[in-house]
Amino acid sequence: MKAIEIKLIQYSIGICLVALLFTSCRKFFGLENQQDVDHPTTTIDPHINKSAWQYLKERALGPATVPNDTIFKRMYQGIIYSGIDTAEYTKPNRTFIFYHNDAIRRLSGTTVQPDCYFGKYKVGPPPGVPATKWEDYPQIQVKNHLLSLIVEGEHTFENITPDPEFQKTLMPLGYDPLNPESLIAFRVLNDRDSRLRINDFPGSDFPSPNLATPGLQVRTAGILSTNGPIHVVDRVVFFQKR
Repeated sequence: MKAIEIKLIQYSIGICLVALLFTSCRKFFGLENQQDVDHPTTTIDPHINKSAWQYLKERALGPATVPNDTIFKRMYQGIIYSGIDTAEYTKPNRTFIFYHNDAIRRLSGTTVQPDCYFGKYKVGPPPGVPATKWEDYPQIQVKNHLLSLIVEGEHTFENITPDPEFQKTLMPLGYDPLNPESLIAFRVLNDRDSRLRINDFPGSDFPSPNLATPGLQVRTAGILSTNGPIHVVDRVVFFQKR
């Protein structure tokens, strides 16, 4: 028998042995009963089917189904104290920054942290002490700060880019000398988590060389109310000079 014929026979036997071994393994491990199954993927629907004000109020006072869910309680108290017309939270074509309770008063042990509102904006004679309640501040200060968290237009993942985009807020022009144009900046970091950040400027020319901010990562972004997106933060939002 020629050598080439012997090799062909050996090759054929080898293929048969591999096929037999594979079949035996499938039977041994029970794999012959497995079938291909399509696993559908799902995403969480960001629509809450209610106005921004209704959502804030429910999660401030606690809904009947989850009475301890009061993560916006301090923000709600600030809105009521400030005298803001709550209809501002029901008007369409807006973006809302909601303060988690930690953004207003956050403790480490017994110390109020400087990255929450009560810790950053101290009260009393210099150097001041952290506030304990909204009533420690003038109403106009609280009102204008909360107005700086309501943004004209709808800004969410669908239209925010990696470059800082400056948008107009409802805070009166010129009220804040560090932010006289009453702006806020959004950008989305294009990583696997698509993180949304506020007032995050990657260079010294956004929007001027003397403006700086550490940037703030949004805790929960892209909640879609019936009158505009909501972004929840757990640290105070602010501009600062270098």
